Amino acid sequence: MRKILIPLLFIIFLAGCSTEGDIKIINRTDHSLYFTIKGNDYILEGSETSDPNMTVSVDTGKQFLFYSKDYVKVDLHLEGETFMMKDEFYGPPDWEFFTETTLQVIPKETLKVYCDPTHAGVKLINNSAEDILRLAYCTAGSDSLNSIIQSVASGDSAWSRLKASTDYDSISYSFIIEFSNGSVDSTNYININELTVDEQLTIELK
Repeated sequence: MRKILIPLLFIIFLAGCSTEGDIKIINRTDHSLYFTIKGNDYILEGSETSDPNMTVSVDTGKQFLFYSKDYVKVDLHLEGETFMMKDEFYGPPDWEFFTETTLQVIPKETLKVYCDPTHAGVKLINNSAEDILRLAYCTAGSDSLNSIIQSVASGDSAWSRLKASTDYDSISYSFIIEFSNGSVDSTNYININELTVDEQLTIELK
């Protein structure tokens, strides 16, 4: 019996065991992050006093006695109300921003993703009786009207990132709200100056 047991244990060991690796998202902004891993959606709220974090475990396959994978590739969608991933190669002020990337997750290790704010933002809270068709903005010195939020029903809210003001580039925003009944609000939110990184303007309609 003992002679049979030892080879059996050796075969089981050679067969390998399943392993996992961890992805830890650390939110160093004041506002929410939104990310997707392996088809699952997550929301990680921000904080002004701490750095909230969330850890997601992913299957990294089986490890064998004489062979194991160095890493597995995991697709990640990640963005936030005042955050986007950016390519450090380009540097300021020509950052290249993106929301999709691929991570290399090592079995039995934790990959940490630190999310520092990159943008300003605006949040539209529609507590009015009318649906909103769109929120648009223009900046001082420009005649261009940019639509950023569309179709916000009564009782709903939506958000959008905005380019933040810096010491070298001060931006003044004026917002225009179009309602489903044809009315337009173009006077209550004008000349909003110097929304800096991680600062979010809240427009609440009642």
